[in-house]
Amino acid sequence: MFMANPPRERLVTKIHDKWYDLTEFERLHPGGPVALGLAVGRDATVMFESHHPFTHRRVLDAILERYEMDEPSSRHLTTLEEQHGIPEHQFHWKSEFGDALKLQVKEYFEAEATRRSASLTAATKAPMERWFEIAILVAISGPCFISFLRGNWISLLTFPLSIWVLGVNTFHDAAHFALHKNWRINCVMPYVFPFFSSPFVWYHQHNIGHHGYPNVDHRDPDLLHYYWLKREHRSVEWRSTHKMQRSVIFLVFWWMMAAEFGLATMNDLWMIFYKVYNDSVPMKLISGRRLLCHVAGRVLTIGMIHFWPFLVFDSWTRCVVFATVPYLWFSMLFMMNTQINHLIPEAAHEASEDWYKHQVSTAQDFGVKSRFCFLMSGGLNFQILHHLFPTVNHWHLVRLQPIVARLCEKHGVQYKHVAGYAAAVKAHHAHTVRMSFKDEEKN
Repeated sequence: MFMANPPRERLVTKIHDKWYDLTEFERLHPGGPVALGLAVGRDATVMFESHHPFTHRRVLDAILERYEMDEPSSRHLTTLEEQHGIPEHQFHWKSEFGDALKLQVKEYFEAEATRRSASLTAATKAPMERWFEIAILVAISGPCFISFLRGNWISLLTFPLSIWVLGVNTFHDAAHFALHKNWRINCVMPYVFPFFSSPFVWYHQHNIGHHGYPNVDHRDPDLLHYYWLKREHRSVEWRSTHKMQRSVIFLVFWWMMAAEFGLATMNDLWMIFYKVYNDSVPMKLISGRRLLCHVAGRVLTIGMIHFWPFLVFDSWTRCVVFATVPYLWFSMLFMMNTQINHLIPEAAHEASEDWYKHQVSTAQDFGVKSRFCFLMSGGLNFQILHHLFPTVNHWHLVRLQPIVARLCEKHGVQYKHVAGYAAAVKAHHAHTVRMSFKDEEKN
């Protein structure tokens, strides 16, 4: 919901079945108020655990104890999930596998901190080598942008490609508070890339929903994108329209439309209107002013992307082409890199009560030895590692992969990976075809 002039919001949240009032801690939180604000009013157990993998438990417990609410003060409280009728989902956090992961990965970052003469937290963010890579990508995207503004036909392909590669190597890490130790840099960076989703909506869909509960029905919003047209999970009731998704042509069409009309526009509007994202993630309370700024920002973004050619070019053909083709191509790149990691036959319906095992079983890595796959996907090819350690900069995942793969083998957890894009896309399409049948065994 939203109000014209709401009272100062109390930062109240639920962690491990206890309520905490973190209002006074907001200014002290090392990760900044935006990260902490994601927990307002909801069960934040998953975010709390996954965002503090290397902090000593005694430190975390001491902080929480200081802000714990007593029973009379909290007995009337209900989470946003409960208010919207979204079912609770509990993971087990006592995990031998998870403890081994955190211990060995922490040892890596302790060595990294020594190498960089930095704190442990700073060591988990982008090192100078990563910033050098980003600088090169900025230098490449500049000429592509100028060419695009001049109306050069080749820029219809090169500009969206350059924006995707630069954006996915910065936007994603920043939105996970993993680009820099300074929270302000992490919060500003996502607003630099208008082709991507609104950061406000992205936090709900991606950080709160998908990352906490990948492939969990009624909790992962990525299973419910336009479910009346495309079926990605058994929890979605089969419809005759799902037969269309067997076609490769439908897959291409879907990928071309998804980022523009889905992620960046319609899903945004539906969340604001219904106060919940894809029936899975309740929206936090915002003021009328904040709502107005959000809507104005989205209108400005759409205008920048689609209407500027009509003010610049004389040819109607050039205007229409430059107003539509770049985003269609960008959408293809976005979907090609984001749909092939979880929605595959071997991962889509896997589950575990152990949160750490669940992150591994519901994802797939690809091209772990390929520098091309890493830069093209912004490190999304290390999806398993990213889900285990979301606040770690993707630059480190290349080095952490052997550690995670070795521990998976030791603890009997299947670590799934394929050679590259071709194999990953093929697996995703096989899953899509399988979900198109009412009786899956027909395929």
